[in-house]
Amino acid sequence: MKKIFVITFLTLQTLALSAQLNTDRVMAIGRNALYFEDYVLSIQYFNQVIKVKPYLTEPYFYRAIAKIELEDYQGAAEDLDEVIARNPFIPMAYYARSFVEKRLGFFDKAEQDIDKALKLSPENMIFLINRLEILEEQKRYNEALSDLDFLLKKSGNDANLSMEKGRFMLLAKDTVGALKWFDDLVRTYPKEAEIWGARALTKLITNDKIGALNDYNEAIALKSSNVGHYINRGILHYQNKNYRNALADYGTALELNPNNEQALFNRALLRSELGDWNNAITDLNQLINQNPTYYEAIYQRALLSSEIGDSETAFNDLNTIIKRYPNFAPAYYQRAQAWEKIGKKKQAFADLETAYDIKKREENKAKETKKDEPDMQVKVTQAESVIKQRSNIFNASINASTTASRNASIRGNIQNVNVAAVNERNFTLSYYQKESDVKRPPRHNRTVEKLNASNTMQGTLRLINQETSLNQSLITYHFNTINYLSKEIANAPQNADLYLRRGLNYSLVQDFTNAIDDFSKAILLQSDYETLAYFCRANVRYKELEFRTNNPNELETTDEKAPQDKSYAYDFEMIMRDYDKVLELDPTFSCAWFNRANMLCVQKDFSTALTNYTKAIEIDNDFAEAYFNRGLTYLFIGETEKGTADLSRAGELGIYQAYNLLKRAK
Repeated sequence: MKKIFVITFLTLQTLALSAQLNTDRVMAIGRNALYFEDYVLSIQYFNQVIKVKPYLTEPYFYRAIAKIELEDYQGAAEDLDEVIARNPFIPMAYYARSFVEKRLGFFDKAEQDIDKALKLSPENMIFLINRLEILEEQKRYNEALSDLDFLLKKSGNDANLSMEKGRFMLLAKDTVGALKWFDDLVRTYPKEAEIWGARALTKLITNDKIGALNDYNEAIALKSSNVGHYINRGILHYQNKNYRNALADYGTALELNPNNEQALFNRALLRSELGDWNNAITDLNQLINQNPTYYEAIYQRALLSSEIGDSETAFNDLNTIIKRYPNFAPAYYQRAQAWEKIGKKKQAFADLETAYDIKKREENKAKETKKDEPDMQVKVTQAESVIKQRSNIFNASINASTTASRNASIRGNIQNVNVAAVNERNFTLSYYQKESDVKRPPRHNRTVEKLNASNTMQGTLRLINQETSLNQSLITYHFNTINYLSKEIANAPQNADLYLRRGLNYSLVQDFTNAIDDFSKAILLQSDYETLAYFCRANVRYKELEFRTNNPNELETTDEKAPQDKSYAYDFEMIMRDYDKVLELDPTFSCAWFNRANMLCVQKDFSTALTNYTKAIEIDNDFAEAYFNRGLTYLFIGETEKGTADLSRAGELGIYQAYNLLKRAK
């Protein structure tokens, strides 16, 4: 978090002076966590303050900032609404909400909020630069230029702001004015590589290739670190048939940014043209791995794979292209040739016929658009804003890559750590829980609490869904406990609670059969904790079913598939009956509603699953896992708004994986 942000908001600290000392302390720790980019942890602290002092402005504001850093814009907007409702005179609250609305694509609302911020702080450069972004999105370039003139007058003709004015001139199609403006800037700032590069791009746009090459040479001689300068000079070298220098420039661009898509694609095209097919395919493989929807690269790889005899890759890639661009005739021609090579004349003829029909249709149209074709041209880099980051008081989330270097960490911009979109697992009873960097609200149940209070168990039982593996000493301990309980049962065979205890121990050492038998015996003997016996039996039955279904050594042969399917359906029904019985005995058992919903998702009964997740949330409003799974279910059935709202809440409650899914849902 940039220090300018913290300093700007020092005045907000007075808002909590009336709070108790512990509330102040928790807020201070939360702000520390926010400053050091521990966003998920900071949210947990702000949650605590809000729960105790919901009328305070400060915790909502800082929680919104943390959510912005995690790209949970919907959640941040809701918190900022709370801030402004409590105090409508904080300009940075309007700025932050404008920023969020901009990210959500609500540019009219974003403009209204930034205008409110400017009314409270009329000459704030951060606010004005933020408005430039909004005006650019709305293509209101002349108004943006007016703001830039004011900013330039106020800043004393700042070099980056001056470049931004030239960029907006280009956006407004005023290439003559832009070229004249950059001519003046080159004279004023002859040692600024970015300005030489900006004029080079302007000349490239106006087809002055010699002038563009000279300007890129000047920019690069000034040790430019702008990848675009090398890519565009590489294109100019290529057009001049100076292939060695073109390859060198693409290589330098990739040294500066190893994942740059334009550089990878352009180098692959050039290598392909030069006959260096294997290295071209290497570039394309990297590009496609980074961006599986880069169809130009997929098509190019199909052509090269066909050349080197890799028919499988060629067919797969051409099928992908045809699926995406069903009216792209060259793909059908290429696939026809591939069919010919392997002797499939009938398929080849069908593809040739399709390609011919497409061409005939195109000839009948006066102006056929190219929207249904991949763009196979080299990629020129365009001018980018050099002041955009100055409108952003937030951290690096806006430009962060999609692959994080700290996969095991929950600090920083964890929304960039890709996670699998899979449901949180079922809750079960256990003495142990896997340690987590973020403490989620615990799940409670009155019967579990009653059992723990009885002191008949060998430890405190918890409802958990992140189980941990037992070490050797614990395994030995639980086997010894099983032996001890077996002796106790021999002396008191009608004691239902002994069976419940032993069943729990069997389940911990993965002895599903004995665990189910003991839970069944506890039910038969009418244990005082019958609810938990049904709950545990359902959980173990599902574990056993999951193991049997997914373990290759346990799979039936194809001939025996029907009995296997019948067995699965029967076992599934038994699990659901156990959960039904739990809820009949205790309708407030939120984890049972949750587990039942998960089972319904497995059966693809999403409508009923949503009802069950909702019931769990109604019972326990802080049920993070239920919000998470309900959010995923909503996304799966296409209800994105509801899904993102639930994922936002799940992230707020400590499931940090939700932030990556929120980002991907946009």
